[in-house]
Amino acid sequence: MAPKHYDIVTVGLLPAQELTSLAPNGEGGWQDAPEGQTVVPLVKIAKPDTGAWEPNLVWFNDRVERQWVAATPPPPPAVTAEEHLKSVGLGGERQPTLLYLRQSLAAAGQQSPELDAIEQYLQQILAIFASDPSPRNDWPQPPSTFEAAVQSAMSALNS
Repeated sequence: MAPKHYDIVTVGLLPAQELTSLAPNGEGGWQDAPEGQTVVPLVKIAKPDTGAWEPNLVWFNDRVERQWVAATPPPPPAVTAEEHLKSVGLGGERQPTLLYLRQSLAAAGQQSPELDAIEQYLQQILAIFASDPSPRNDWPQPPSTFEAAVQSAMSALNS
């Protein structure tokens, strides 16, 4: 009589806490089950539809579950100083406006804390770039927006 063909199933082994593939023997047992190990079913919990998830095995006395845990987000891509400044709204096309406002404030004897903070931030980016111009993914964030600095400077000029 020819041996029966059974589908191979992924199961857990206890106490080893290992996954393995075994074929049922047709009599409620398993072909080639390792000596001293208890075979438990692998229960596959459905992966959530949204978000980034990583599989996680959780072992119980009667089963092993493949659950899902939130994945660690990948690091942001490395970008140049110029790309970073553009992404935070302080690209090269906006910097002449900041210079014009600085000159106008100086001529009027006025100050703008937001404009001062943005200028210090740009100096910080320049210093980082000067020491290592290679792309990076840990550029500092600006203390305020371009729009807030312009509004602050214009408010000071109009006071």
